[in-house]
Amino acid sequence: MRTTGLTLIEMLIAALVGVAILGLIAAGLRSSSDSLRFVQNSQLLTEDLRNAGNLVSDYIAKAAFIYPPGVTLTIGSTGGYTVRNPNTNNNTWRIGQDPAIALLWPPTVENGVEVVKFVMIYPLNRGWVVSQATGAENPGPDPANNNKWLLYIYERNLQVGSSRLPNGLPLTIPTDLSGSSGNLLADYVQPGGFAVSYSDCLGFDENGLATAAPCPPTPPTPLRAEHSAARVRFSLQGEIRQGGRDARVPASPLRFEAAPRNLPLRLTEVTLN
Repeated sequence: MRTTGLTLIEMLIAALVGVAILGLIAAGLRSSSDSLRFVQNSQLLTEDLRNAGNLVSDYIAKAAFIYPPGVTLTIGSTGGYTVRNPNTNNNTWRIGQDPAIALLWPPTVENGVEVVKFVMIYPLNRGWVVSQATGAENPGPDPANNNKWLLYIYERNLQVGSSRLPNGLPLTIPTDLSGSSGNLLADYVQPGGFAVSYSDCLGFDENGLATAAPCPPTPPTPLRAEHSAARVRFSLQGEIRQGGRDARVPASPLRFEAAPRNLPLRLTEVTLN
């Protein structure tokens, strides 16, 4: 007659079942933790992109000149990692073709010298920057996201000198800007997720009053203040690869539109008598 109680085999089976249940619970907790972390990271990235877009809009609103589509710019130095175009792998950028916004602020006096600030916003390849940058300038290794973009901003003060227009801008708008380097503005931008378009350029009617006009297919040379773009549209979308899949953050791109408020109101402001 069998005595009551558990046999060794029954105890082993019960232990195996318990281990399996604990494993399922642990996997569920881990999955929940990963999902929570992803949601938190997505919220932070969305907020970072929104802040970056608002900052870029503010820069555009303050501009006295926006580089129009078709202009080729050379910024920084040839080997500078903070100015390397991810499309061409060099430091030249074609406005309207490459994802970039470039502008000049109105003149100010710094240390007794009149200057205009050149600003350019553009993307860099994340993996490239991580392989080149050191210290605090390195955004941190993340091999799964090496193909993502970083949004950078390049700023440089340019001395105006005597060849200046009535509104203080240089007589000829510069397109070759050596020296200086860019700084990180936003991380984990989707490749192609910084898109820029130019809906209008500056024009003048028969009375010399400013008006909006279609941007010409090729900007005149030399480039002058009256050739400015008049309105810029751009969008930002992030992307993170986590758990073997890419997720776009936010699901739809953040869209922005801005117009510079310091463009000339009359042709006489940007021409010499």
